[in-house]
Amino acid sequence: MIQALGQAAKGARLALVGGAVRYLLLHRIHRDPWRGLPDLDLVYEARAIDLMSRLQQALPAGSVCTWREHGRFGTVEAEVVLPDCQRWLLDIASARCEVYPVAAENPRVSPGCLEDDLRRRDFTVNAIALLLLQSDGDSVLLDPFHGQDDLSQRCLRLLHASSLLDDPTRLIRAARYSARLGFELAESSLRQSLSVMAAWPWAWQPGDSPQSAPPGLGTRLRMEFE
Repeated sequence: MIQALGQAAKGARLALVGGAVRYLLLHRIHRDPWRGLPDLDLVYEARAIDLMSRLQQALPAGSVCTWREHGRFGTVEAEVVLPDCQRWLLDIASARCEVYPVAAENPRVSPGCLEDDLRRRDFTVNAIALLLLQSDGDSVLLDPFHGQDDLSQRCLRLLHASSLLDDPTRLIRAARYSARLGFELAESSLRQSLSVMAAWPWAWQPGDSPQSAPPGLGTRLRMEFE
């Protein structure tokens, strides 16, 4: 599968990001138990739909591939079943920049590079990318926010000062990582969470109808609890 993805990239950078990279580093470097790979999250510095079309051609004969595009955000979700019955779930995103004009609303999206895409993420430990090379050679790890340092200390550090204003459901993710992996919030991130919760800068209040929540907040809450 990794070789087929590299062939389909056609010269544009393609990287594995998110949970798969985090789990690989925890296992190989920090000797955590192997938890298996979750769905593979990939970022591509071109159109994800073009990569998906070429991937179908690069897969071994007899593979089954079903996929759907989410055009607004330039992403493709795919399920691939190889002839040996290996099953892969892929989430391929076109590299992008995000700007939140209004807190907790859906972001305004524009094309970007891989570094831009890492910059829009939640925690430093999730902003590490493993480049998939298209020819033989050593893997390249991109870690612009020093996520490996925080990983070694089991530390969850928000990427920027307005992280929770943009997406308050990141606190739910932090709680899950803490429970599952034994991580703790960095002191600066804890201060940010307490400040945001005390101010509660959204018109929607706990107890209000879920339908009246800001669109981005409501959508992300449903995604977190599905």
